[in-house]
Amino acid sequence: MEYTALYRKFRPTDFSSVIGQEHITTTLINQIKTGRVAHAYLFTGSRGVGKTTAARIFARAINCTATTDGSPCGKCPECKALQKENLDITEIDAASNNGVDDARELREKVKFPPVNCKYKVYIIDEVHMLSTSAFNALLKTLEEPPAHAVFILCTTEAHKLPATILSRCQRYDFRLVARDRLKALLGEIYDKVGKSYEDEALDYIASAAEGSVRDCLSIADLCLNTSGTLTAGEVLNLIGAGDFDSVFELVCKIAKSDFSSSLKCVDALLAKGKSPAIVAKDVSSVARDIMLLKTAPDLFRGTKENKNKIVRAEKDLSLDYLVTVIEIFSALDAELRYSVSPRIVLETACVRACKLAVVDLSAISERLDRLEKKIASGVVQSVAPAPSVEPKQVPQNAQKVWGKVITEVRKSESMRIQTLVGNHSDVAIAGSTLVIYASNENYLEFCEDAVINAISRALSSAGFDLKIKIEKKVGEIDMDEEIIKIKRLVGNSVPVNIKR
Repeated sequence: MEYTALYRKFRPTDFSSVIGQEHITTTLINQIKTGRVAHAYLFTGSRGVGKTTAARIFARAINCTATTDGSPCGKCPECKALQKENLDITEIDAASNNGVDDARELREKVKFPPVNCKYKVYIIDEVHMLSTSAFNALLKTLEEPPAHAVFILCTTEAHKLPATILSRCQRYDFRLVARDRLKALLGEIYDKVGKSYEDEALDYIASAAEGSVRDCLSIADLCLNTSGTLTAGEVLNLIGAGDFDSVFELVCKIAKSDFSSSLKCVDALLAKGKSPAIVAKDVSSVARDIMLLKTAPDLFRGTKENKNKIVRAEKDLSLDYLVTVIEIFSALDAELRYSVSPRIVLETACVRACKLAVVDLSAISERLDRLEKKIASGVVQSVAPAPSVEPKQVPQNAQKVWGKVITEVRKSESMRIQTLVGNHSDVAIAGSTLVIYASNENYLEFCEDAVINAISRALSSAGFDLKIKIEKKVGEIDMDEEIIKIKRLVGNSVPVNIKR
């Protein structure tokens, strides 16, 4: 007998079996009960959350003569006729039928009445793939279809549809399904097929699905091939993810700025066959779990064992550090996708996170002394916030602000600007202005519009409403001015060569 995949075998046949979309199924059931069936619907949402399934159930339900709580009964002649291929419910894949001729053919067919049922339903999947001319050909039909026609458009990218199409449809947004609901569904299905499992194994499968029911069942189908009881370790090996202990160790090593151990942890994870993208994703996930336990423990969804490990170590991990780690490793997705050396990108991110985690008290003390001298000499007129600005809007810690600027610049700016900004740390906040004290060799570079605009964008992205001012360091000699003075004394005809 031919094997049927789990996501096909356990596809819902009534609204009560569709999980996580009660806000939509309740509305559709009420429409069926009251007879207020619209002529065009738009089902949108992430992949695998039930759009096409709901469309099929709805198509059968509006044609059923003996619905059960708004769902098709499956016993009446209409339901039996619709269980086979028929002309009254037509599914169209817009990805492969996206031309204007396909839309015109549909427009001609829709005029004919249904054969066995009350409504003729057209389910157009991946509707955003239709060409502009196809949308235009379909427009009038969607606006004023025959009384017997119902259109259900399904898409993952509703923003690509023309406004003229959107305005003619009832829109329903399908949500990602909560991990607890996916775990409960997995348990029911494994019990039905007779597969034994560890509870933690279901946690990992549900987490890897990221809210998609189809992805969840596809992973569960893969895990059916294991012998005996399904363990958490087997799930991690099959989906290519790193185990919590290894990733948690990596996060802790980065927090201690242990460059060598951090890179060894990365090497160990990659040696197990884990892809750099999965490692970066796992690091962000573990850092997020720690952050949740520190700020909102009720939102933590990990196992009790993992929670205990985090609780023992979280005191050494500051929120600022965790946010930085999440930002660095979450931003790697696009870079890893197109990089010819993903491993190097991941290792560089680890080193960068280690550097940002360093807390050098002597350096902080030196910067405070320098700032006090600048205030005394009148370079910084005031460090108090302006009267018109609320204290919350004006950050007091210039180094933290500059650290966020460096992080934002590294995400999108050129390598030259990244190097210039990343190698600089002499900054202060005066009122609502970020003052950058540049040396002679960097002063002109910082004054360039491209650099100022890049820093301004970084400040805005980080949520700081600060102006930018470039100052030369106190006590430094302006070599360009000195050269001009010397030339005035000795005459422009005499070459002046000063090694900088």
